[in-house]
Parts: sequence; structure tokens; C-alpha cells
Amino acid sequence: MERLADQMARQYDYRPLAELEQEDPERAQEHRDAAAHLAPWIQECPRAERRAAFGRGFDKGKERQKLSTAGDVRRLQDEVAELRQDRDPDGLRARIRDLEYALDGWDRLMTGRVILRPDAPADWKTQAAEYLAKLTAVQRELAVLKGVQPSNATRSSSL
Repeated sequence: MERLADQMARQYDYRPLAELEQEDPERAQEHRDAAAHLAPWIQECPRAERRAAFGRGFDKGKERQKLSTAGDVRRLQDEVAELRQDRDPDGLRARIRDLEYALDGWDRLMTGRVILRPDAPADWKTQAAEYLAKLTAVQRELAVLKGVQPSNATRSSSL
């Protein structure tokens, strides 16, 4: 009976009964009581019945594991689907990139790093005023968009 209690301690608590006795005597006594209760029943069972009982328990455990694994797979698939959802439904990130590109274009024009359009007015002051008006509108729109999605407000060099 002590061997059965020791085997139960190893299976349920992952340590031998002697070690469990030192650390948790009440738990060790629970294993001894369970062994005392099960030993007569086990001795009465014929060998074939014990094997069949083991097989039924093993099959039931496999079924439970399959259900548990299927549940985990469903949960992980749901998480992946959630992560793959488009987080920018109105295209705000693209619009912010476009506006930042326009702002960079204004900077390039003002610093002389851009060739002017052929259909642009010959007077640079008129062209600058036109661009300045566009820039002001773009800056206002950019500020509004960044206010809508603060997490997207920072410029990323990878865009």
C-alpha cells in the first residue's frame, strides 16, 4: 500500500512520498488514505479489467486534450484575426503621409531644392503666396487628422 501511495505522490505532486512527508505531512497522509481506499478495489480487479479501465481513462484523456487543444487553436486564430484587422478604416495614415509629403515639398521649394512647374506663374512671389495658402490648409488638415488619431501623429522614417 505504501508503494501505491508513493506512486500517487509522484504522479500528483511530482515528488516521492518521503519528500512530501517532510514538506507537507497532511498531503502525504491524503495519498496514504487514497491508497488505502483504492488498494482493495485494485486487488479485486482482474488484469484485463484494469487494462480496459486504463484504456478508457487514456482515451478520455486524449479526447479532453483534443478539445482543449481545439479550444486553444480557436482562441489563437481569433487573436490572429483580430491582429490582422485593418486599424486604419478611414485611410487616415495614408492621408497623413500625403500631407506630410506636401509639407516636405513646400520645404524643398522654399529652400530651392525643387524645379518650379512650367505652368506656374512667372512671379515667384505669386507662386509663393499660392503655395503658402495651400501649405496653411494642409497644416490645418494635418493637425485635425493627428488630433483624431494621436497614436499615428508621429512621423515615422520607415513610411
